[in-house]
Amino acid sequence: MSNLISRDELGLMEAAYCPQQFAGLSLWGFNFRLLFARSRRKKMIGTRIAIVILHHENAWERRAIKGMIASLLNAFSPEEPPLFDIFSTEHSSQRLEDDIMPAIAAREAEYIAVVTCGAWVSEQVKQHMSVRKMKVTQLFLGVQHPVRNGLIRSFEIPEEGIVGVNTAPLNYEYCVESLKVLIPKLRSVLIPCDKVFSGAGYEFDVQRLVGVLNRHAIEVRFVDITIQEDIIAQIAPHLTGVDVLWSLYDPGLQINAKKIAKLCGELSVVFCANDLASVFQGADVGWGDSGTLSGAYAGQLCYALALGVSPLTIKNVEAMVSGNVMRTNPAFFQKMPMDDRVRTLVEHIIPLGWE
Repeated sequence: MSNLISRDELGLMEAAYCPQQFAGLSLWGFNFRLLFARSRRKKMIGTRIAIVILHHENAWERRAIKGMIASLLNAFSPEEPPLFDIFSTEHSSQRLEDDIMPAIAAREAEYIAVVTCGAWVSEQVKQHMSVRKMKVTQLFLGVQHPVRNGLIRSFEIPEEGIVGVNTAPLNYEYCVESLKVLIPKLRSVLIPCDKVFSGAGYEFDVQRLVGVLNRHAIEVRFVDITIQEDIIAQIAPHLTGVDVLWSLYDPGLQINAKKIAKLCGELSVVFCANDLASVFQGADVGWGDSGTLSGAYAGQLCYALALGVSPLTIKNVEAMVSGNVMRTNPAFFQKMPMDDRVRTLVEHIIPLGWE
């Protein structure tokens, strides 16, 4: 059983579609019962789900939303599922304020939940909903540090109107040690950062990684980037003399993962990513979640909310999804010289391939 849904909540969900006994009779040793089925639809709270993402090119968000919708369709089957309204902010606060939030507010009474992906979108939507005094529950996912980002006050105490599935922090000691097995001569790491769209918790993650890299005597370089400008032009001049480019859930790198993978390949720089979804787009090495399983958790939450379960009875969940397992792009080995011992270690001890 998932730790996302408690036994009490599971019982409520089962009661929504289990047959109900109207009357029973025992006659000549035979038991007769009159049953009726109660429709889940009569218990539904709202008929639509709003989903707000940062950008349509973000592979992590796409996989998370597909996972969420798939789990919801399965939960509602054979009855009609809710309608999904998917909005992309295109990394624009103006678009969110002028177009998306008014559209959601106009249908507020119809929504089961407003699902928000990533730190920036989740923070912005929460502020807009607060200003408009909207009562619909916000469900965030893919936020690394929701407490530090101000979305929730505590993991232990549920709050009215907001619940979420956040991404588990990585064990950077394991990540760096694994990377050194693949790159024994690892000496320098470049960390690009968009301080506008990354969220407050991002800085905490950077500090954790830098501390580990320093202990391993690995040089750390930084470059400030902005999604609004050409990412490749901003990063390329800083890759000279760098062994690894490391993406820590940075939205600009997630959106441009394919272009960055190509650039790094041309310069023989290893592209390493905290989010596994970037590996699907060409990154060499990745850890954590591709979005699919986090989305499935979010689907369970949406289903519970649809059945009338209050967010006050559901704790925010930290999705421990392969957080400390390395995944590599199959093309990675074609350009990395390895001796037989290291290749055997990688192929048989470190799990490879796709989820």
